Amino acid sequence: MDNKKVYTTKELKSWIERSGLTEQERSLIAHYIKDNGRLIEAGTGGGRIAIEIQKKYEHLEITAFDFVGEMILSAKKKNDKIDFRVLDASNLSVFEDEYFDYAIYLQQIVSLVPQELIPKVLKESYRIVRKGGIAIFSFLDFKSRKFNLPLSFIVNTARALRGEKWEMQKLPWLKLGGKLNWSFLKKGQPTTYWFIENEIKQLLKNVGFRIIKTERKGMIYIVCQK
Repeated sequence: MDNKKVYTTKELKSWIERSGLTEQERSLIAHYIKDNGRLIEAGTGGGRIAIEIQKKYEHLEITAFDFVGEMILSAKKKNDKIDFRVLDASNLSVFEDEYFDYAIYLQQIVSLVPQELIPKVLKESYRIVRKGGIAIFSFLDFKSRKFNLPLSFIVNTARALRGEKWEMQKLPWLKLGGKLNWSFLKKGQPTTYWFIENEIKQLLKNVGFRIIKTERKGMIYIVCQK
């Protein structure tokens, strides 16, 4: 099972029903987003963040996308002023270079894509933002949970016994649909990638972004400018 399957099945109801902003999301959006221009939100789910932004910024042209069609159908029913689309973050070729003034990559979307596609996702995020534009990211923080290191050792020992690659920061979902995933040590489990702060900063710099703010509050929050 991959992450798309997880969000299409076990996590679908939870993400469709979510609403409102976290304190950190609200603070970053209020500080860096202005009520004009174009904004895109990646990994919108049921539209939680995009809808809250639209309520406050009436003059902002908002596009929001997700790779799960069922979530986008739900989001469209909640708000018809936002351009909700089914797209993959690794391929945003439907948008011209430097089309958006703002890009929102919260809800840890980059941590949920296959690891080999992370550089491509970041390159696309850079390409679609105009010169001087702002991109706001959040990433799963490997050091935020004390048990991540021992969990990684256990998981990767199981992988090694199966002849698989050792991947320290690629961890299985411990809960699926609000229930403990008792199969987390088995082969073929859905996984997320947990970043080290310096690692993701370097990846963002590699694609061309200038980092203007970093915070670690449960997640790694990074604000970039092109």
